[in-house]
Formats: sequence, structure tokens, C-alpha cells
Amino acid sequence: LVAKERKASETDEQIKKFSSNLAALASKDENKLKLVRIGTRDSELAMWQAKHVESILGEAYNHVSTKIVGMKTLGDKDLKSALSTFSNKGVFTKELDAALLLGEVDIAVHSMKDLPTTLESGLGLACVLERGTIEDAVVLSAKHKNSSTINSLATLPAGSVLGTSALRRRAVLLRNFPDLVVKDVRGNLQTRLRKLDDDGDGNEDKIKYDALILARTGLQRCKLEHRISEVLDCDKYGHAVSQGALAVVCRSSDSLAMQLLRRLNHIPTRLRVTAERSLLRTLEGGCKVPIAVTSAYNESKSQLRLKGWVVSLDGKRMVEAEETHDGVPPSLELGLQMADKLGVTVGEALKKKGAEAILIECRGTPQTFEAPSKK
Repeated sequence: LVAKERKASETDEQIKKFSSNLAALASKDENKLKLVRIGTRDSELAMWQAKHVESILGEAYNHVSTKIVGMKTLGDKDLKSALSTFSNKGVFTKELDAALLLGEVDIAVHSMKDLPTTLESGLGLACVLERGTIEDAVVLSAKHKNSSTINSLATLPAGSVLGTSALRRRAVLLRNFPDLVVKDVRGNLQTRLRKLDDDGDGNEDKIKYDALILARTGLQRCKLEHRISEVLDCDKYGHAVSQGALAVVCRSSDSLAMQLLRRLNHIPTRLRVTAERSLLRTLEGGCKVPIAVTSAYNESKSQLRLKGWVVSLDGKRMVEAEETHDGVPPSLELGLQMADKLGVTVGEALKKKGAEAILIECRGTPQTFEAPSKK
């Protein structure tokens, strides 16, 4: 843990140092930009996302060439620690932030749910692309896949082991399925699926998962939708803040990149994720706390709805709040301001209902829970 905190601290110091280079970068004639270097994590899913942005840029601006630059982040390198144990935010973004501030890449593509609600100084959120599917999905182990009786979480036997890296999923699962066991599983999508498919090979130390809970959109983007056994209803289980959305970040000083990317915004998606991220910021949340949301934007009615849940890690306590704001225009100015206010409103409502007490406990509680043994 000490070594991990030291690495995080060193990365923070690097970013501060790199921020001093912004004045020099800003002095370049960026209006002559013809090559856009796209920074991304190097996992299969992240590469799909970068190529998706590359394709959209190519269609919108045929005079611009692109180059994808892949790299590993702290969250990719440390696959043993639970995400909730990392001492700093941005465990999947800091290396990309540093590359941007150094001028090694021009833009960075992120799964927006990995993006901290407050960006590093010198960086700006240039655009949010149209959201994919937002639900969580259940992927059953092969030993259950052909079962005539087991096809969902509700039909799994008591004591079955579910794998997830998200505290939100852990808390919501234990609330709805207290007889199941939830254990941490780390790695990119393909790595986690390999862990699910591994029968243990006689090694008692290996966890034998009965199912994984994964983002539906990630499975779809990697052409693995056939692995899905069940899609979880968002109105009952919620989803992560910004789940399914892609964010593109660039240097705040790079006016041309900002201008190019601004036109690519999907306004309904950006309004929704702005409200969700505002709620998360109001609750001072992140990967260390179990916060679930769901949202909707009705463009014809200019109506934005946001619902939020905070659940204790054992699943026994939950508070929820929901608000709908009318008159929210599909714009990047007033619309975003109103979406941000909606997030604050729902966040404050959750606090009044007792969310803070749950979150304080979550931040100081060990992150592994199992169903109590039955007598």
C-alpha cells in the first residue's frame, strides 16, 4: 500500500511539473494542426473506443490525420488491489493526463465513468459522445450456461460467488441477493472473463466465480454480447455515473482541438452525464463509495430526470432521491448549467436522507463481504 501511494504521489508531482509546460504549448501555432494523436489505455476495449473516436473525427474532418497512442495506467498495472483501496483518484487516467500536458498526445479518450469529476489543471472536457447501453449485465460461468434451471441471478444457488470490481455493484447485489457471495475481480474485460472461465485446475487458492457483473456496453463493443445471460433493470439496480459514455479530453490551451471536438458533442448524453457527475461531486464520491444513478432526457419536452441511490456495503441500508427539471434546453451553455444544478439538488436530497452517514462508513470499512453462513 505504501509503494502504491508513493507511485500515485509521484504521478501527481509529475502532473504538476507538466502543467508548467502549458504556456510553451499554448504558444505553438496549433491552427496548423493536421495530425491528431489520440491517447488511450491499451486494452482491447479502450482501443475500440479510441478507434471509434478516430472514425468519427475522420468522417467530420477529412483533412485531419490521426494516430493512436496506447499506454498503461496505474489501474492497469496493479491488478491485485481492489479499486477502492487506491489512495488517489484517476487511477485509469493520470498517465493520459500527463501525456496530454507533456504534449505527447493531443486528445485522450476515456470511458467517462473512469474520469474524475474534477479534471487536472490545464485540461478540459472537450466533448462527450453518444452514450451506449447503460445497464449492467450478468455473465454466467460455463458450468451454468447450459443449465435448464440457472439463467439469472435469482436462480443461482445460495452461496454462489459473483465477481465485480465495483463497490456500487457489490452493495446493490447484496441488497437484492443477500444469499450470494460477492468477491473482487480485477483486470480488463478479457482478463476477467478468463478468470470466470478458469475452473481452478485443482488450485484451491483460485476463486471459482459463478458469474460476473459487467457493463453491457463493454461486452457489446468487444463483440461479446453472446456471453450475456441477463441484463439488469436500471430502474431497480441503477448504473455507474456516466456508464456507457465516452469522454474526450484535451489541453484547455488547445483552442483548435477544443473547437474541432465541440461539434462532436451528443447534447442529450452530455446533459445526462453532467447531472450524474454533479451528484457524484456533491457526495464527494468515486470508486470508494457505492453510488448508483439513472437518468433520462426528453428533448421534445426539455425535461431532465435524475435518480440516485446510496447503499451500505452490506446492502442493508439504502437512501434514494429523484428529481425532474423542466425547461432544460439542449445546449452546451444554459442546458449544462441546469443539469449541474439538478445533480446538486439530488445530491443534497440524498444527504438529508442519511447518505453521508453511509458514505462515511463505506470509506473506512474493509471492502470484502460474504453472506453469513446459515445455521
